[in-house]
Amino acid sequence: MGTREETRELVLEAAESLFLAKGLLEVSMEEIAAKASCTRRNLYRYFDTKEALSIEVLRKLLSPWNDFQLQTFEQLRSSGLSGKEELVSFLKTLARYLETHKPLLRFTAEFDFVFRERSSFQLDVSSEESLFAEFQFTEKLIIQILEKGEGDGSLRIPSSLAILVPTITTVLWGLGQRVALRETLIPREFGVNGMELVQTQIDLLVLALETKEGPGEKKEN
Repeated sequence: MGTREETRELVLEAAESLFLAKGLLEVSMEEIAAKASCTRRNLYRYFDTKEALSIEVLRKLLSPWNDFQLQTFEQLRSSGLSGKEELVSFLKTLARYLETHKPLLRFTAEFDFVFRERSSFQLDVSSEESLFAEFQFTEKLIIQILEKGEGDGSLRIPSSLAILVPTITTVLWGLGQRVALRETLIPREFGVNGMELVQTQIDLLVLALETKEGPGEKKEN
């Protein structure tokens, strides 16, 4: 890498480290510049706003998350499981990953809260579509799993996938973010580990979608 690319990567690493350690709201551009060993003026040559820098950090965090999802999906797809079994394994494997990567959940929650509702924070159409595509990676995989379950008779689809799948991911992601933000409070409030709530939500979801017949069996008229 050339000097410019190296400096840009150092800035991203510094921002990621500070955002995850202190929270998006508590970190200033001056702190990021100091940690990256560059001047504030030089920092703004690469990222003209905190919003722009935050988006790139978000992309940096989403990349290994999406890689893990795809690897998990491909492993399950070759295992011979039914659609229902694949859905359970997929969602619970992702939940376990996020349990050890709570900073990702916290950062996405803070990002949404701080920036996405600001009228001054506007992405161009291409950038917004690209960011949505990275966030919606999970939906594309779940659609394939649900279609498999419907095809083998282990799952029933009560509504359009265009509605059902975002409902699933929004509920689970939102609950995961809440658990991550209230990591120490939930055990005090309810006497349970926060991620147990996520696992239970997955069980309820599968219970609502599973059929009474086994895979391949047909209902009698």
